[in-house]
Amino acid sequence: MPTYRAYQVDERRRILSATWVEAASDEQAKAKAAEELCEEQIPAVELWQATRLVDEITCEDDEEG
Repeated sequence: MPTYRAYQVDERRRILSATWVEAASDEQAKAKAAEELCEEQIPAVELWQATRLVDEITCEDDEEG
């Protein structure tokens, strides 16, 4: 199973924390990272596999006016 590295980042893209994510595909890794790492004070999560940026996940709820 592929291993990814997920970084919780602030609004300036500074790393706040990091964790390993194991998933069978990029899509599963993105879903897992968003579910487990998006929190109230975390604006975004960057998901990497080795040196490849898989996705930048926005955690902020855009539906709030």
